[in-house]
Amino acid sequence: MVGPFIFFDYFPATDFAAGDGLNVRPHPHIGLSTLSYLLEGKVLHHDSLGHKQVLSPGDVNWMTAGKGISHSEKLPEDVIGKAHRLHLLQFWVALPLSEEDREPSFKHHPESSIPRFKVDDADVMLIAGEALGKKSPVDVYSPLFFMDVKLQKGKTFHYDPGTQELAFYIIKGSLDIDGKIIPPDDFVVLEQGSSLKVTATEDTQVIVLGGEPFPEPRYIYWNYVSSSQEKIEEAKKQWRELTFPQVPGETDIIPLPPEPANKG
Repeated sequence: MVGPFIFFDYFPATDFAAGDGLNVRPHPHIGLSTLSYLLEGKVLHHDSLGHKQVLSPGDVNWMTAGKGISHSEKLPEDVIGKAHRLHLLQFWVALPLSEEDREPSFKHHPESSIPRFKVDDADVMLIAGEALGKKSPVDVYSPLFFMDVKLQKGKTFHYDPGTQELAFYIIKGSLDIDGKIIPPDDFVVLEQGSSLKVTATEDTQVIVLGGEPFPEPRYIYWNYVSSSQEKIEEAKKQWRELTFPQVPGETDIIPLPPEPANKG
């Protein structure tokens, strides 16, 4: 984990022919918030609370599972049957103990609501959390930061997270950190207490994220995150028995993965 961030799912920029594309059937979550940040294309979110929301470039969806939510991620009707392009980031953010069993919720944040500002040579969007004297409107449940930083070739970005953990992921371009060139698609985790100072060796877009670490461990199984293995087992049972909250009108769910065969 890096702060509360426990899982990263990256859908790189991909061109689809008509009739092809994203089709993630209903699946469950507990104990986390999903942060979906769209760079290109459109995605339709539909969840067990009844929310239907189209995510457009620059928008942020923040879905908090708490004690349990299910959702699907598919193409909106106006994209189905057309050639299109999709580029998406999704991070899972574990909830602190006090919030693990909270009621599920969903909030959409259009691009226009996300703070955008310059810090020296960098263009910054503060997608979630607090950093650099700014605060995102995205409701978070523990101290964290998530920034989309753009740098022109030769320009430098510096950020000191204090006691928080920090990592970065280069979407495009490359960065020089302490004389080492970091290429795109590398996920780099700094030692806790380290400050970040990078220089772009070409025009670069980089995600900078982190936060306060939790004092206790988290378990992860499939789409479930929890401080309790017992809660994960109960959520597995509920999904298997169809007593877990379901997405209205969508019955073609993703089944629970089979248990690994016993060894010996």
